[in-house]
This record gives sequence, structure tokens and C-alpha cells, in this order.
Amino acid sequence: MALDAAIGNAKWKANANSAGWIAGLNKSQKPIVAAAIAQRGTMQTKFTAATAPGGTWERHLSAVGDGGIKAAAAAKATNFDTGIEQGAGNQLKALTKIVAYEVANLPTIYAMAKGTRAASKARQNAWLDIMADAAGTLSAKD
Repeated sequence: MALDAAIGNAKWKANANSAGWIAGLNKSQKPIVAAAIAQRGTMQTKFTAATAPGGTWERHLSAVGDGGIKAAAAAKATNFDTGIEQGAGNQLKALTKIVAYEVANLPTIYAMAKGTRAASKARQNAWLDIMADAAGTLSAKD
């Protein structure tokens, strides 16, 4: 049988899908995380070389230019919209926690003195402390 690019492309399109990729990944017995961690030194060396002045990162960015960046972004606009849609539930979950926390703590601020610079600073500092106390607890994660 002769090689045919169109036949190869058709087979690839028929078989390349996320379900097959996930199934293959789940069947793998390779230590994915350990292998990645073992390559840390190589990654750091290559990253340092790539990001050095005149390195591949700089050269590729310069070659593409602002117009290329903008064109690539426009070509991927659907991916952006898909990501927004997929992340909307987590954004709502986090925002719901944040708003509830703020609403619960606003009476503390409302009860504080007003009308002077010192009072404004006190309210600002109190709000900063209230929000800092919640650091790490208001994300979409449970």
C-alpha cells in the first residue's frame, strides 16, 4: 500500500480525540510526576539559556512581533471564550464566598467612627485585617 497523506490525516482525525488521549494516559504505568521532577535540572538549564539576553525566547518574540502576538490571540479567541465558560462555575463559587464574607464583616466597619482622617485610616486598617484573616480561604476550592 502506498503512503497517502490524506489517508493518514483522515485516520489521525478519526482517532485523535480527548477520550482516547485520557484512556491512554490512564493506562500508562509510567511515573509521570517523578519523571518530570527528575528533569528539573534540565528544565532549569534550558530555561536559563532560553531567557538570557539574545536567547531563543527573546529571538522568537522579536521575530513574531506585536502583530504576530495579536494575530495569534485573535486566532485563539474561541479558546478564551471556552475557558471563561468552563471557569464560570468556579468563579461564581469563589465570588459567592467572598461576597458573603464581606457582607458578614461590613457591620464591623460601618460601626466604626467616621469623618476624620484618623477614622478613615482606622477603617482601612480594620478592613485590611479582616480581608487578610481570610487569605487562602475564599477560593473556589472547598
